[in-house]
Amino acid sequence: MDTTKLYVGCSALWIALAPAVMALAQSAEPDNLTVNTSLRYQTIDGFGTALASESPAWTPQMQTLYAQDLGASMLRVPLLPDVLPAQITLGPDVQSNINLFNFNTFPQNGWGQFSSAVTAQKLDQMKILGTLWSPPAWMKSSNSLNGGSLLQDPNNLQQFARYVATYVEGFQQSYGVPLYAVSIQNELRFSEPYPSTVYNPASYVAALKAVGAEFAADGIKTKIFGPEDVGVDSGYLTDNQMSFINAVKADPAARQYLGIYAVHGYSGNGVTPSSSRNNWTDYYNRIKSDGVPSWMTEESGEHTAWISTDPATHQANGALSVALHLHEGLTYGNVSAWVYWQLDDGNSVPTDFTLESNSDPSALKYNAVKHYFRYIRPGAQRVDAGPDTAGGVNVDAWMDDNNHTLTINLINMSTSDEPTNISIPGTMFSSFAQYRTSVTEPWAVLPDVAMNDGLLSLTLPGESVVTLVSDGVSAALPEPAIAMFFIGGACVLLRRSRAGV
Repeated sequence: MDTTKLYVGCSALWIALAPAVMALAQSAEPDNLTVNTSLRYQTIDGFGTALASESPAWTPQMQTLYAQDLGASMLRVPLLPDVLPAQITLGPDVQSNINLFNFNTFPQNGWGQFSSAVTAQKLDQMKILGTLWSPPAWMKSSNSLNGGSLLQDPNNLQQFARYVATYVEGFQQSYGVPLYAVSIQNELRFSEPYPSTVYNPASYVAALKAVGAEFAADGIKTKIFGPEDVGVDSGYLTDNQMSFINAVKADPAARQYLGIYAVHGYSGNGVTPSSSRNNWTDYYNRIKSDGVPSWMTEESGEHTAWISTDPATHQANGALSVALHLHEGLTYGNVSAWVYWQLDDGNSVPTDFTLESNSDPSALKYNAVKHYFRYIRPGAQRVDAGPDTAGGVNVDAWMDDNNHTLTINLINMSTSDEPTNISIPGTMFSSFAQYRTSVTEPWAVLPDVAMNDGLLSLTLPGESVVTLVSDGVSAALPEPAIAMFFIGGACVLLRRSRAGV
């Protein structure tokens, strides 16, 4: 066969067919989504990360990045017993006990100063959370910070309760910011070669009751969250988490003290991230009748590349999947807070356990969570949005009645560009600011999307995250753009941030 003629013939055929092929591609049916602002779900408490001993918490760059650019509204601080210089007996007077503590220890002082700095720079709210990794060694069966369990005799339980109460009150006195909530133990089923303590459901209930009663006696308003087990899987892990919750519910005294349920977002090893809409739905169905807020207070392990796949599970585990994990916990688990492990651990490059390094706002994982952290503010309520497609376009939406804004997050897990229409009936928004992150766009501020006859139309690039923020009052955010529209004949001045660049 004359290959030259074959090549020429195929080329001519492609030239002839190309317009039709392109027209067919352009006429692909769009994803048709609907946002119903009248159907409401959970109210957001906040988003944030934790701090570890290596975190460069003392740098003004990291403080400003956290509070202002990322827009975090929560911070999780480990509470370590290094603040006690030696074994002591705590009495009934909290202030006398505070005088025995030393809050100027490393790394606690750095974390406290960071708490103070980001609270001062907050966009609107900053809730500081505290989690114990271990009580003092002399309160434990191991006489060590590593492993062991809390001694359960009444005198030791009282000492532990006074220790937690003193820590909470002393933290505020030393750093000028209150602890909004405290957890009495991190990942309480695991004995580790670092500060850790093992509880069973009965011993957890006993410790919770002791701390709750001490808080009540001392007039401490800090909430208690927990049990902070490792994850949900519709089976073994969820059953373990529920064993602690059910034990608390079975004890009337303990039940009144556990104000927030908290779980981590890992698989059974406590390292690999694990998120599934089915698993989150199963967990929420087990707790929803309790009427208790639910938080996800630690997750990490995703790779720094935008697209990555775990060879063992074949699940996405890159930076894009961090946004998907947020979406799944919020939409299917109805969590009202979501906290990553660390923002920055002091390494020169981002790791699987951090969002960025060197206060660099171009890191992909950092920008994946920024779509949620910055634009879904505390007090916003999730509204009905869908349909939701795991391997295609995922959508969640949030109404902030304080600022009169609607925020829509869109995650396109498909490799193809997706034309998308969003119907928002019963609203009067005129346009939406648009922000996008993809493998080539760490953070892009795009032209506004106009709303025509209650409909938004745009194309979502393959493997991208897009946030749409309506015209609305958001005076706390910098660099406002001003818009005008009329409601009921009255002219209302609205501000919308085009910041985050």
